[in-house]
Amino acid sequence: MPASAHWTYSAAKATPGSLANPDPLGPELRFRMRSPRVCELQVRLRHARYLAIHDVDDRFGMLTREAVPRLQRDSGLRTTGVVDQPTWDALLARSRRPTEAELNSVDVGPWFTARTQDGYMKELQHRLRQVGLYQGAVDGKVHFTREARFAMPGWESPEGEFRIWYMNSDTVSKIFGERTPMPYAIFYQGNVAIHFSQDFADKGYESGSHGCSQLRDYRVAKWLYEQVKVGDRVVVY
Repeated sequence: MPASAHWTYSAAKATPGSLANPDPLGPELRFRMRSPRVCELQVRLRHARYLAIHDVDDRFGMLTREAVPRLQRDSGLRTTGVVDQPTWDALLARSRRPTEAELNSVDVGPWFTARTQDGYMKELQHRLRQVGLYQGAVDGKVHFTREARFAMPGWESPEGEFRIWYMNSDTVSKIFGERTPMPYAIFYQGNVAIHFSQDFADKGYESGSHGCSQLRDYRVAKWLYEQVKVGDRVVVY
């Protein structure tokens, strides 16, 4: 969305996360509603590591709907998916007061976004730093990269924040009627996983997965498998 199309929303003056200065929520926030308060909800959910988006808006959509119950579970609250005052209070304690730049989605730096432009890697590094996944310099330099292949049309990978729930170094899938090896599989959403693909190694990018993220280099898949564990966070966006 061009900058001229952005509406603006100013942060409240109350100090977040402070029980001595509570911030009344007002009307409850729920799925499909639109409210400027939803922008603040999304920014705070990002601060608390429940939502991996930066272009916030006033719509309570699916990603927000999936993030709220995780916050409620971690806070010992009923997992209703509706943001009531107890849920809001729990979020205040896990986040900070959003800046106006965050609320209006202009906090990502003056970088370009297209992969063919010079500033793409700077923007990627900047965004990864904002969600706590990168601690290096925002210098546009590629420090480590390996080939990956993603879902074919009609089998798009789910986006959002997930946790690794299962790992198996010698997985064989029979879901689609054949024995498909998935070495070093890291499952983070149902049957969706990160894994080595012999088909990708042999044929390249002409095909795609059924939702998984496939690695072309067997050694890289093994290395990644050895770096993570069940319960680690996976962000797809």
